Amino acid sequence: MRFIRSKQTWRVVEAFSGRGYCLEKLVFAKSYRVADVCLALGCSQRYLYVVFMRDIGLPPKTWMNMERMVVARRKLEGGKTAEQVATDLGFLSVEAFRRKFYSVYRVSPGRFMRNRKVFDPSNPLPPDWRNS
Repeated sequence: MRFIRSKQTWRVVEAFSGRGYCLEKLVFAKSYRVADVCLALGCSQRYLYVVFMRDIGLPPKTWMNMERMVVARRKLEGGKTAEQVATDLGFLSVEAFRRKFYSVYRVSPGRFMRNRKVFDPSNPLPPDWRNS
């Protein structure tokens, strides 16, 4: 098994068949749990660790936690509430999600949403847009 970076995603490529899967979709479907990903891929946790370190350079749990927070940020940007994101990503509670989000981005999910700037092509740019 190999992990290959393809465009913006990681691909899992089986050694014998050459079939590929999107790693991000697989770990999302398996709720970011290493044991469930191993079951889906038919490998041991030790082997998954070795392949992750060889191909990605991070342990599987570390990579999955980072990927989970990237997905959380995208879901928030897409208009979902912190409660919806926590449920979608399998957090035990909204508070656990908020703590994790804060530990990664150093801002709460609520403040992240309030401070984000959305480009609206129907609104003209202010006269001093280059200085902001």
